[in-house]
Amino acid sequence: MGEDHAPLDPGDLAAYDIDPAEQRALLRTLDWHIAPVCMVLYLVAFLDRANIGNAAVGGMVKDLNFPANGLSVATSIFYVTYVLFETPATMLLRTLRPSRMVPIFVVIWGGVIIGNGFATNYATVVACRLLLGVCEAGLFPCLVLYMTSFYQREELGLRTCYLFIAACLSGVVGGLIATGFLKMDGLRDLAGWRWLYIIEGALTIVVGIGSFFVIADRYETATYLSERQKFLMMVRQAKAAVYSRDEGFSWGEFRQYVRDPMIYLSGFVLLCMDTCMYGFSTFLVVIINGLGYSPIVSQALSAPVYGWAAIVYLVGALVSDRYSMRYKIILPLSLVTIVGYAILVANPANLGARLFACFLAGMGIYISVGLQVTWLGQNMAGFRKRSYAIGIQLTMGNIGGVIAGQIYRTNHRPAYTLGHAASLGFWSTAILAATLQYYVWRTRNAHRNALSAEEKAEMDERGVTGDHHHGFRYVL
Repeated sequence: MGEDHAPLDPGDLAAYDIDPAEQRALLRTLDWHIAPVCMVLYLVAFLDRANIGNAAVGGMVKDLNFPANGLSVATSIFYVTYVLFETPATMLLRTLRPSRMVPIFVVIWGGVIIGNGFATNYATVVACRLLLGVCEAGLFPCLVLYMTSFYQREELGLRTCYLFIAACLSGVVGGLIATGFLKMDGLRDLAGWRWLYIIEGALTIVVGIGSFFVIADRYETATYLSERQKFLMMVRQAKAAVYSRDEGFSWGEFRQYVRDPMIYLSGFVLLCMDTCMYGFSTFLVVIINGLGYSPIVSQALSAPVYGWAAIVYLVGALVSDRYSMRYKIILPLSLVTIVGYAILVANPANLGARLFACFLAGMGIYISVGLQVTWLGQNMAGFRKRSYAIGIQLTMGNIGGVIAGQIYRTNHRPAYTLGHAASLGFWSTAILAATLQYYVWRTRNAHRNALSAEEKAEMDERGVTGDHHHGFRYVL
């Protein structure tokens, strides 16, 4: 059917067959214009929140006379405001335009990072961390929800993977640039760690201003899509609407999806996983420094650990996306992470063994967190329910950031036995809970496969939609 005779009725749109070649071309266009922007934004966000570890190794703790465990508190305090503001920011995304909301917050937190570079005492660092948490709170869930407005649920796994690859790469970038910036120590009478904050903050502001010009609020206003591609987007949304309707906010629907236990089970899994991820990303350079390496060497050694995690994530995400599976990727790589933490808890005398354990731990952390987030997003139908589910899941998960800052204590260096043992426990618990999640969704799929034609018709008469629709199948 040609473009001049394109159907406009929703029923006709849902029945329209998109040519596979056109579908692939459309996805390539979306990937070129959406994925790089989201990756750069999340890389900058992760870099700015985790650089406190680089700065600490570079001398900030000593220069500002941090109290005992001050680094742990400063790390945790970021997630207090992050958690408090995350869900409200997520729910506001549809009201506030992404092309305005995201750049404004990025520019503001860039200014906060620069301010941290001029901090003269510990209290200023804590205040900057609190403000940074407010500004960064809505970015990740908003990016995920933004992508759901352009991609179908079966396409989101790989695209969300790009964000977590960016998180891994932020460790690579952070370690390498910290190595360079710390060598600027004394330039214009400023310590190297101050240059780290000042330059990273300035780069963040540049990224924020640039994002203003490249984020399209909806596919209808995306200048990079042709009229034909916009029509294909209409068709894709009509097909997806079989499982979801958006007729405005309804308290009845809200009460229905707020009672879905899988949202909270998924949030608990993410809490356990995020405790490990945030501890790993923030304290890895501190842990390596505790092995006896110099500050500059520690920064450099952290880069290959993150790089390896990024490679594993990319390969695992491609396999996960190709075969539409999540649990069977999460489980084996999580077992590798458990081995890594077990070695760190054992604290062998050989430094090479402990560094190798960091590589093992990183293999499963980032990909498991990323797939867990996309898993829930794909298994929730309807924009509002998905918004609520992702907001709650990420809010629960980010409480792990508060915990991570408290289990890796300065007075436990260099072994950090408590932090590693707690991470081992949290990760093991996460895998058990993820296994329960897998079996619940698999059981629901089996039940729907066994429904008779009469039972399906009865559900249609009752107006059952969303992920409760008899045609909806959970990704496993």
